[in-house]
Amino acid sequence: MNSLNGNIMRKIRFNGVYKNLLEEFVQFKRQCGFKYVTAEKMLVLFDKLTIERGETETSLGIELARAWAVKRPNETESYRYKRSVVFNQFALYLRQQDRPCSICHVPPYKTYFIPHIYSSKELEQIFSVCDNQVCMPIRRDSVMFVMPALLRFLLCTGLRIGEALGLLDTDVNLQNKMLIIRDSKNGKERLVPFSDSLATILTQYRIHRVRLNPSPSTSHFFLSARGRSLEPGDIYVCFKRILHKAGIPFKGNHYGPRVHDFRHTFAVRSLVHMLENGMDIYCSLPILSTYLGHQSLEATNKYVRLTKEMYPDLVYTIDTIYTDVFPSIDDNKTE
Repeated sequence: MNSLNGNIMRKIRFNGVYKNLLEEFVQFKRQCGFKYVTAEKMLVLFDKLTIERGETETSLGIELARAWAVKRPNETESYRYKRSVVFNQFALYLRQQDRPCSICHVPPYKTYFIPHIYSSKELEQIFSVCDNQVCMPIRRDSVMFVMPALLRFLLCTGLRIGEALGLLDTDVNLQNKMLIIRDSKNGKERLVPFSDSLATILTQYRIHRVRLNPSPSTSHFFLSARGRSLEPGDIYVCFKRILHKAGIPFKGNHYGPRVHDFRHTFAVRSLVHMLENGMDIYCSLPILSTYLGHQSLEATNKYVRLTKEMYPDLVYTIDTIYTDVFPSIDDNKTE
């Protein structure tokens, strides 16, 4: 996975008048700890736009900014907004070099997506299906082999599926109950502790994995029945079958329930647990944010609202502090 990303990075080239500046900017972002893969691809589109427009100067003019902000055919509002953010970051970078630059004025898109938080009953149904599945001899390379341990792992750690599948055997310390997350979304390494109960599950999984494949072809921790490394797509397909057998309706790729919803479920349950044990929200949010690998509290903020909606018994606990942490904005008032 890492080598693949590296190959993608090396193949990307800029050719327009901003060539050197774009290369310097991408290098700067990566030195700050960002992978900057998707954003770099957006900058390639910007580079092509400058060539099409015949740009000859390296000052981001208002007309170029407006041309970049135009919504493209079949483009989602979220992608358009992200393109504009990348453009504005580049503009700010150039402004620090005393270059006159304009920025894109695209209003933030509104998302009505609500993640699926698994109920205790749904989790019981899912794990019952996982634990009672039999890998048929005709499908010796079945992904089902890893699902009982992997899904429990996701629920207990809140890791992204890519982070989980990217773990090497040496990244999982069962004795000290600690994970090393190297291939994170934000490109920053972090340590993640886990519970005794999860350590027991992972130990049992590793014992069975070694029995099946004493010498696997990869050093990854989560493997298929034949010892190959796994891709997120493998897990998604298998998980849909599990949902069907568990009697849980699948509403579609963007509506779920999804594998990623184990992360959302972990976050809400963790926040509830901390609040029920009397921990101040000022303390609980930074802890949860760091554990999940978020770069800011803003990304963790949504779980406060979800918790408030799903656990009305905690509404007073949250409301007494919630306003001070994330104050509401009165559109009729100006400062």
